[in-house]
Amino acid sequence: MWIPIFALMVLLAFAFGFHVGRFIPSPQNLGEAMVTNAISGGLWRPHLLLNNVTLQAGERTSQIDHVLVADSGVFVIETKHYSGWIFGDSHEGQWTQVIYKRKTKFLNPVRQNYGHVKALQALFNLPATAFSSLVVFTGDAEFKTDLGPTVFKLSQLIGHLAAERPKLFDERQMAYIVGRIEMKRMRRSVETDEYHLNYVRQRVKRSYRTGSG
Repeated sequence: MWIPIFALMVLLAFAFGFHVGRFIPSPQNLGEAMVTNAISGGLWRPHLLLNNVTLQAGERTSQIDHVLVADSGVFVIETKHYSGWIFGDSHEGQWTQVIYKRKTKFLNPVRQNYGHVKALQALFNLPATAFSSLVVFTGDAEFKTDLGPTVFKLSQLIGHLAAERPKLFDERQMAYIVGRIEMKRMRRSVETDEYHLNYVRQRVKRSYRTGSG
C-alpha cells in the first residue's frame, strides 16, 4: 500500500532533517523557502522533497537546492531569488541582471544545474530521462530574453510539476531513491558550506577570466 510506505518515508524525513512541510524563511534562504512551501502546499502527486543536498563529485562538491522525488521522476531544482531584468541564453556561460543602470553578471543557472543533475545521476543506474533539471526564479525578476524551456517563475512551477506524465516509480522505488541520496549526501555544516562556496568562488573567477561558465 502507498500510504504506509509514504508515512514511513515522511517519518524518516523528519528523523534526518528533510524539509517536508512549510517553514519560515530567513533572509539567506528566502527563495528556497518559497519553492519548498509552494511544492508542499500545492503538489498533490506522490512525492518527497529534499532540500540543500550536498554531494561529493570527484574533487568538487555539488550543492543542490532541491531534489523532488516524485512518481513521475526526479526533479533537480536550482532556485534564484532575483529581481530586475534578466538577460541570458541557455548556452551562455553568464547571464546578466539589470536593476536600473546597474548590471551584474552571474553564472548561467541552467549550466550550473546540469552539473547538479550529473552528480545525482552518478548515484543511480537510471535512464537520463528519469531526471529533469529546473531553474526557478522566485523574486520579481522579468525575463527579457528566452532563457530556455527549463526556466520558470515560481507561479509556473506547480503547473509544470503537476502536468500529466508517465508514472516512472512506485513507492518502493521512490523510497530507494530517497534512501540512496540520504546515504550519499554530505552532512550539512559550516565546513561543507564553506568548502562548496570556495569551489563556486573559483568557478566565478575562472568565468570572468575566460568569459565562459
